[in-house]
Formats: sequence, C-alpha cells, structure tokens
Amino acid sequence: MYSNPSNEHYRLLQDTAKGMRVLYVEDDPFIRREYITFLSRFFEQIDSESNGEEGLKAALVNRYDLIITDYQMPLLNGLEMIEKIKEHYPTQATLLVSAHKESDILHRSVELGIDGYLFKPIERIQTIDVLYKIVAKISMEKENVIYKEHLEELVIEKSREALLTYTVDRISGLFSFAMLENDLLEHRNNSLSLLKINNFKNVNDFYGYSVGNSILKQTAELLSRFIEEEAFPFHAIYRVSGAHFAVLSPLDAKELYHYIQRIIHKFEATEIQINGQMMYLEMGAGIVDQGDDAPLSHADIALRQAEKEGTIIIYRNDTRSVQERSTKLQYQDMIKRALQEDRFVPYFQPIIDNKTKKIMKYEALARLILPDGEVISPGLFLPIAKETKMYNSITKMIIRKTLENFSHSECSVSMNLSIDDIRDRSTREFLIEQIAQFPQPERLIFELLESEGIGSYEAVQHFFSEIKHYG
Repeated sequence: MYSNPSNEHYRLLQDTAKGMRVLYVEDDPFIRREYITFLSRFFEQIDSESNGEEGLKAALVNRYDLIITDYQMPLLNGLEMIEKIKEHYPTQATLLVSAHKESDILHRSVELGIDGYLFKPIERIQTIDVLYKIVAKISMEKENVIYKEHLEELVIEKSREALLTYTVDRISGLFSFAMLENDLLEHRNNSLSLLKINNFKNVNDFYGYSVGNSILKQTAELLSRFIEEEAFPFHAIYRVSGAHFAVLSPLDAKELYHYIQRIIHKFEATEIQINGQMMYLEMGAGIVDQGDDAPLSHADIALRQAEKEGTIIIYRNDTRSVQERSTKLQYQDMIKRALQEDRFVPYFQPIIDNKTKKIMKYEALARLILPDGEVISPGLFLPIAKETKMYNSITKMIIRKTLENFSHSECSVSMNLSIDDIRDRSTREFLIEQIAQFPQPERLIFELLESEGIGSYEAVQHFFSEIKHYG
C-alpha cells in the first residue's frame, strides 16, 4: 500500500514521533495490519483495537499521545468514541479516517476539536503531511510542559547569590523591577515617580542595543547624581524596564513633583554620548501619591498622560475611569494568555440554502475559549484587541485554523475581514501566503465587514484584485 517516501516531512516525522505512544482503531483486519506496518516506521509503541468500544476502554486505561480511528465501526463509530474520550481527556490528540465526506461529519469533527482528517483511500503523502502536523504540535506541547517544569525547578533551587542578581539591574546597576515590587509592599506610605526617556525606542532601533544600553547606563548615573545634588529624602532608584526608571520617596506627591521637575530639567540640559556624538534627550514623568493601592499601574497611567501633554502628571483617582481601566486590563491579560495557550478558535456556522435546505457554505466566526471552557464572543474581546498589537495575531490564528480545518474538505468557508486586516502588511501577506497554499482557493470566500471599506476603496480593491488570481 505504501512505498518508501523521501520527502522532508517523512524524515521530520521519524525524528519527532520517537517515544510517542499511539492507539489505532480499525475494524477491517487487513487495513489494520497494513496501516500498523506503515505507522511502525515512525512510532515505537502502537496499540490497536477492532471497534469503538474496545478503543474507548483502551484510551481510558492508557494515556496515548495520539489516537487514530476509522469513522465507520461497529458498537461505536469513530466520532462517538472520540466524544466519550474527550469527556475524560479534553486535550487528547485525535485523527479521524473516513471514506465519507459528508458535511455533517466534518462539522461534528470540528466541534470535537479533532486534530486531523484523512479520507479513504488513504494517500501516502497526505497521510505523512497530516501526521507530521499533529505530531509536531504534540511535541511542542510536551516541550512547553518540560520547559515549565524546568522553570519551576530553577525557582525552587534559586540560591542567595541568584536572588541578589535578581534584585539588581545588570545594565544600569540600579535596583531592579523585582526590588521595586518588594519595596512598594514594605513602604506603602511612599510616593512613586515613574520616569521615561522619550523616544528611546527610535534611538535604540537606529543605533542598536549596544548604544541603547550605554544610554541607559549614562541615564542611571545622571539620575543618581541629580537626586544626590537635590538632597531630598528618597528610598531608592530603580530601572523598571526598557527606558523606564523609578524613584521611591517618603515625600508626598506635590513635594516630590518639584524635585522631579528640577531633575528632569537638569537631565534635558545635559548632553549624553550617543555613538560618539553628544546629544540631548528628553524625559517624562508620572507620580502617584502616598498610600496608593496600585502605585505601579497608576504611575504608568500618569506617565502615558504626561507623554501626551508634555508635562509631569500626578495621578488623580476617578472611580469610573479606574473601573474602565481595570476591566480593559483584565481583558488584555485574558487575550494575551489565550494567544499564548492557542485558545482562539474558529466556530463554523452553516449557511443554509432556503430553497434546497442544504448547507451552502460555512461561516468562520472567532471565539475565545476560557480555561474553564466558557466561550467568549468577539464583541467582548476584539475592540480591546484592536487597541493592541494582539489583534493581528488573533486574525492570523483564526485564518490559519480555518484553512487547516477545511484543507481536506469539499465545503466552502467564508471569513470576515476588517479594513485593518487589509491595511496591515503582515496580516495581508500572511493571508495571501495561506491562500496560495490552500488546495482549492475557489472554496474560500472573504467578506469585508459592513461600512469598513468606506474611505479605503483603493486599498480594498487592490487586495481583492490580488487574491482573485488564486481563484
């Protein structure tokens, strides 16, 4: 049934699948024997069962890296077996093999989160490609678990010397962000000033990290000198991150304001050596008063406002705005974690022809799955995601998963695009690349969200003209 392949995925699959345990469920003894022979080229541990009930029993007793099953079987079909397995092991990797191409089977496979789909008669190249994609994903998830365990071991075994290094910033020689967090807990009656070198990113990008680090070190030395010259009471100076510095002081915010103002004036009047040239830099600052319940967060809010207004800002508490910022931050964290954990998924809504009552196509809709399984609609997370760099990552993840799910289907699928998707070069190039690799691009339908194309007619026209070349 199979010849010796020489493609790259074959070799990669052999390397990646080492040590993985597989369960193969197939009622036809001839196909089962032939396929086990093929699988043994890649997997060292292969168990097999002849029906869905026996497959379910085996899957609940043993832990398998991958379960491969035929669809049409006695007692329990492949989908029914997978559904029962996922009640116990929701993340179990699965591959369904079937001679059927009905849309309802595909739709149910998508709902169950099946990792791959193969149609009979099984083709060698297609099988290797699908197996490699699934095995690569399993391998990456295992590596992530090992990495997390390794980090936990490092934390447990952290020595006193490592702790000291952790509290001092390597570049500036000032106390680190970790030390600031500790000090804020111990000195709640102190005011906090957060300072930032303006436009540091542009300088760092142009001259490189080495010059950027030199600027940070010079800034740390100047701040230390100016604070000592002003002779006002302070607890410590810190480098927080990037071009952010902090000063913790027992003075109230109004008193600290005047000292920080003089320090910034001195800094902006002092030349700094940048790549052999002497230049002036500017600095902004935000201040929070003594006893603030979230000094770092509020200082950052004040600093961002200071950057907009070009002056030093003292944070003022406002109940409504605080609640709005809190909600937004919670959603931003939720979105970031969902991206890291691959929890943005496309839901496929069937579009029914009113005359024939048959499925015309599927519409891909973005959803965010919380760790507890709750499904979040895009109206709750997309507006916030659009304010960050995470929006484009969500778009790419949904596009990739949608095309993967439909790559071996005969059904059409439509996806909604925003004008931001079309304008963003990275997203646009990613989408065109995905379309070019899709087996039948004519099954892909892209729809621009209502009214989003207004004012961007040329960009929209150019994009849709470009993708039409693929069918």
